[in-house]
Amino acid sequence: MKILQLTIAAAVAAGALSGAARAEPTAKLDSGVVQGVAAGEVAVYRGIPYAAGPSGPLRWRAPQPVRPWTGVRPATANGAACPQPHLSDDPWAQVGPQSEDCLFLNVFAPAKTAKGGDAVMVFIHGGSFIRGSGGVPLYDGSALARRGVVVVTINYRLGRLGWFAHPALTAENADGGRLGNYGLMDQIAALQWVQKNISAFGGDPKKVTVFGESAGAVAVQMLTTTQAAKGLFVRAISESGGGTATAAPIRGTPFSAEALGASWAKGLGLADATAAQLRAIPVADALKPGPAGPMVDGVMMLRSPGDTYRKGLQLRLGLMIGGNSHEASLVGENVAVAKAALGAAYPELLEGAKAHPTRAGAESDLITQSLAIQPSRYLAQRNAALGLPAYSYYFDQVASSDRAKAKGTDHGGELAYLFGTRADKEVWDDEDARVSQLMGDYWTRFAKTGDPNGKGAPNWAAVTRTASPYMRFDAHPHTDQPTPLEDRIEAAAVAVAEKAWDASR
Repeated sequence: MKILQLTIAAAVAAGALSGAARAEPTAKLDSGVVQGVAAGEVAVYRGIPYAAGPSGPLRWRAPQPVRPWTGVRPATANGAACPQPHLSDDPWAQVGPQSEDCLFLNVFAPAKTAKGGDAVMVFIHGGSFIRGSGGVPLYDGSALARRGVVVVTINYRLGRLGWFAHPALTAENADGGRLGNYGLMDQIAALQWVQKNISAFGGDPKKVTVFGESAGAVAVQMLTTTQAAKGLFVRAISESGGGTATAAPIRGTPFSAEALGASWAKGLGLADATAAQLRAIPVADALKPGPAGPMVDGVMMLRSPGDTYRKGLQLRLGLMIGGNSHEASLVGENVAVAKAALGAAYPELLEGAKAHPTRAGAESDLITQSLAIQPSRYLAQRNAALGLPAYSYYFDQVASSDRAKAKGTDHGGELAYLFGTRADKEVWDDEDARVSQLMGDYWTRFAKTGDPNGKGAPNWAAVTRTASPYMRFDAHPHTDQPTPLEDRIEAAAVAVAEKAWDASR
């Protein structure tokens, strides 16, 4: 009998332990309790609302607080992506269902929390400010989270729903409130949510890093240059966002965001639209092609990000920044982009590039260098000029399945390496796997300590007041130095940008 009782007790205990192992993780937020999914060493929470759905009367307004809920809210599926046109079937564009009620985020947290809390990495997706979502499989944060950081991926309003100005909306804010950059407001609201809630996932709100790619990288630059984001993060990583972009003024010129907004509404038969009429416009009409993007609003953005760095007015933060070896892919090898970026210096620089032949070709290289690489380097230098941490990189790794025909790493090509989310159609060899491992380690170490370097990894030299080395990611990652030609490209691109920045204010 005693043996039978012991056997039953052991079975009950084993069942209890098994049940405990299967228990799904929960987190208590300021708005209620959410339940995620245990995925090995990582707890995953998807579709958590960080602000109220910006539809109906909340369209084209600053994000509002989430309505609290009772009970336990499932957080097992992505929330709706923000409305956007379907223009691509690429991995970054696999956004799923869409809705104006789209201000959701996802959290990937280590199952075991470090003493004092884990560093936090908040990812802002790209897509030209008109497409994308934080929930696409490419941005799964599990591999990064296994390195001991909490990863957050967010949605934010896109296109004309996220970046729009109109005299009727301005009239609603006669007190000088925030206008136009609703997508940026969403990003700040998500970072405020992180400050309030990330400890429930084991994260340390004092160790938050924002990182983003393409338009998301430009958003990171905007966040590092607005006082509205001060205190919400301590480090920033900008991937393939350049550094010389010029934001349009919100008003005061025939091509201001407000004038373009009024012209667009007039095209819909609303010559003197009221705010209520604007908010009643069907989503399908709001998605029709037309200018939409960040603007100098005079409140959150006082000037273009690069202009703010030029004046040394950026937030005092650590910065990691760079781009890929074939950023020209973003603009379809359009040489006009390099000609516009480099101005009168273009012919001389083209001859210089021809003297250093590459697989992509001189014209393609000038597009890449003027669009992304040298503008990024400029921001790193401006950060270092203030004595702030700055690290620059150049990514030149291509999957083994594409290596023979590739001109270099296309725009966005580093993301699969960073997140460890290789696409099914790609084949990686040991070289690819090593670069992916190194990249994820560098990024997470930077988030944890402000220094990407670590034991066993090639040294990544920091940019200083007198030198601007960069980490070159290829078959043999190493610190490299800019060439005299690259110095001239940077100088020309910055000179052209300075004229544009001065004209936009």
